[in-house]
Amino acid sequence: MNKSYVLLRMYDTLRNGAGIRIAECCGKYEISIPTFRRYIAFLRGYFNEVCGKEILYDAEKTEYRII
Repeated sequence: MNKSYVLLRMYDTLRNGAGIRIAECCGKYEISIPTFRRYIAFLRGYFNEVCGKEILYDAEKTEYRII
């Protein structure tokens, strides 16, 4: 799958209030953990700048979420 598709799917997931788990996302989209981290960093910057929201890791649920 291409980068744009994966980023848009991750964006949609976060905007819909769901969380993203690393292993689940990497397996589903066939991306590496370093790639996942780059994508989350990109989305973090985007959400912070455009929406004024933060993406944080919720250790209790082991997933990334918008707060």
